[in-house]
Amino acid sequence: MIAKRVTFSTGILRRPNKTKFALVDVVNFNKKCSCRVTVQVFDWSTGSPIPLKVSPCNRNKCTVTVAGGKSVFLFADVSKVKFKYEVRITQHKDRKLVTNVTGVTNAPFTPQEGDTVLQRSLIRIK
Repeated sequence: MIAKRVTFSTGILRRPNKTKFALVDVVNFNKKCSCRVTVQVFDWSTGSPIPLKVSPCNRNKCTVTVAGGKSVFLFADVSKVKFKYEVRITQHKDRKLVTNVTGVTNAPFTPQEGDTVLQRSLIRIK
């Protein structure tokens, strides 16, 4: 049976001056199976969504597989976003797959206040 996939959004976030990257951390606590996660990041500064490239795929839509008992991270450069951005995550509907989004600075990648959206605060898009 194929697990149902759901899409979550951070909603629109205002980018603090020091935020350079939108970082998505994913951990798969289900040690029995791997899960696919797709991340998209949009610049909403003009009032319309403009897709940004997401690494490690270097595409506007990046899909990675998270092995059981492992974690991965994906990120997008938001340094040129003037005002606001959004992160969307499509993943298996599995309580053991946890995703958090953090706006961070350049190295050492310090999290920025107001730029963190934990799994429980992500909005499900239907």
